[in-house]
Order: sequence, then C-alpha cells, then structure tokens
Amino acid sequence: MAKECVCVVEIGSSKLSCVVAQKGINGIFNIKAKSVVEYAGFFEGEFVEKNQLEDAVRTLFEEIVEVYKKKIEKIYVGVPAEFSKVVSAKEQLMFRFKRAVRQSDLDKLSQSASEKIDVEGMEILSINPISYTLDDNRKTTEPLKLKASKISADLSVILAQSSFIQTFNKIWTRIGIEQAEYLSEPLCEAMIVLEKEERERTCIVIDVGARSTSVAFVKGDGLTNLTSFSMGGSYITSDLSEACGIAYNDARNLKKQIVLSLKGDDDDFYELVTLGGKVVKIPLNYANDAVCYRLEMIAKTVNECIRLFAKEYVPYYPIYLCGAGVSKIKGGKDFFAKCLGRNISYGVPPVPAMDKPENASMLGLLNEAIEEN
Repeated sequence: MAKECVCVVEIGSSKLSCVVAQKGINGIFNIKAKSVVEYAGFFEGEFVEKNQLEDAVRTLFEEIVEVYKKKIEKIYVGVPAEFSKVVSAKEQLMFRFKRAVRQSDLDKLSQSASEKIDVEGMEILSINPISYTLDDNRKTTEPLKLKASKISADLSVILAQSSFIQTFNKIWTRIGIEQAEYLSEPLCEAMIVLEKEERERTCIVIDVGARSTSVAFVKGDGLTNLTSFSMGGSYITSDLSEACGIAYNDARNLKKQIVLSLKGDDDDFYELVTLGGKVVKIPLNYANDAVCYRLEMIAKTVNECIRLFAKEYVPYYPIYLCGAGVSKIKGGKDFFAKCLGRNISYGVPPVPAMDKPENASMLGLLNEAIEEN
C-alpha cells in the first residue's frame, strides 16, 4: 500500500465500514476506496452473531481490494465505546534543577502511568494528557520548553477489551492483514469535532448510532469519562414499524419523511409508498409520537450518564451531537435538546463536503491514522 494512504476500519453497531484515503490539500481527504457491509452488530459489549463476524469482515475487504487494486498490509481499527473504558492517572516528575520541559519528560510520565495500570481483561489503547501542572501550581496543556523544577500530569488512560482485540486479530491473520493498530473511536471523534480552545474546558460529545449511544467527557487531549448504552436510531425504526404496522424497511423510508416540528390535525398523514408498491397513509401525529417516545428514552438515559459523571458543573458543559441516529431525523436535534434541557450543537468534522455529524467517527479515525502514519 502506498505510504501516504491509510486503511481505516470502523466497527459500527449495525455495519462495518472501511475507507482507504490520503490527506489532500485544504483539509480534505482523498478517498481511494470505500466499502460498507451490514452485519448483526453488537449489543451490550457482545457481538450478536460472532460466528458470522469473520464472513462480514471478509466481504468488506473483498469489496475494498476490488476497488483499491493493491494489497493492504496495515490497517487502523476503531474500538467503539461499548468495548472501552477510561481511567485517570496522576504522575509527577522532579528535576535536579530548574530547566525546560522536554518531550522525553512527557513520555516518562506516560510510561510511568502505563506501568502502574492493570485492569483485568483490558489493554491500554492510549494515554493522553488532560493537563500538566508546573511549579507554583501553574496549569498548562502545552508544557514543552517551559522552565520548571517539577511537572505533574493528569492523564486519561483509554482501555479496550482484550477479547475485542483478540477476536479481530484472529480475523486479520486469516484474511492476510499483516499489521493492525487499534484506536479509540470516541477519542478520535472528539479530537476532530472539537477545537483545542474548546477542549480547555470539559465538553460532552454524544454519539447516537444505530444500536449504540456513547457519552464522552472531553478535556485537553483526552477523555475524562466515557460511558455507553445499547440504544440508538434503529430502535426508532423498530418503534415506527411496530406502531404503524409496516415492515422494518418501510419504516426506514417513513423515518426519512418525519418532521418532528410539525403538529398536524387528525386528517394529516405521511404518504408512504411501501417496498411492495402500495400507498399507505400514516397519521402524522401518530408517527411523530412514536419517534418522540424513543428519543425521550435515549435522552433520559444520556441525562443519567451525564449526572453519573458530572454532578457539579453539568449545566455549563457544552454538548455536541454526532452519529446518524438523531441527526438525520428532521427536527431531531431540537427535540433531543428539549428532552435534555440543554443547548446542543452538531459535532461536525471540519472537512469540506463531508462536514456532517454522521461522518465524525470515521473522519476522526482517518485523521488520527494519517497523523500516526
């Protein structure tokens, strides 16, 4: 594979995505090949049909290689929130005399933290600084070249389930991938949608996917907390299917028509052409209520996650929404914000023509992979 190109795999809760790309000019990505394969997904940190996971991955790579036409030797794999955990660490270094802080000092702090952390069944993905403290309690996020006689670091340690990594390592070996590097998907997403200035204070990034929702607390270059639960946009589709007595795929198409800001009369309908070719009239308020019911449930659970981790300054934390689960519903963000009792901004990657909340996780992974490469 050409050195400037990277291959990234996103393990979604309902589909697997793979992109081969390189960084272009003006912050754009040149996509060389892309493939998406639907699969049974995961639920509460377990793959639903684990025995069919390898077949789905194999199909994904067959499609990629068919377009890319080159052998892929190294890949970067995003680890979703449901297979991750965040722990904090504090490390300190004393110098013999006052001098400028070097990169090797920061590396020592991270190394020291990695040697102490041992969580059963989990492996360290990354160690990232939240902030550094120098002499006289001076706090900074950029300590390099500043003079100090001591430095301490508040660090964020992101861990991944060993079973997740082992499962995929076996698959990569069998399909001929020589090297796999694992990245934290929630961290990569947060780093691309939030500017450095915004990360000087705690921000919350909510990603509502198809079957999973994550809530990440972001500060500095790391995550201070991370939690997730198995509920997302596909649950809304299922509710619509059940409430309206239509097939799941018809409910998918109905969801595209939903406008939550509309308040209709009793004789207002959504007109749906089913996959069988029939025209069905669905009462507007009835369909909207079905969507709102599930959005309220997701928002209520998100609020519980926020309260669990942030008792003190909850009202002041800026919230950013990523993923397709809510953002693709017309009026979804505003209704979701109302349910949370908070202002919400979309978390969008600053990439021309791709600046949509549903692209945040993949582009975050791509951005990190290109930087590491």
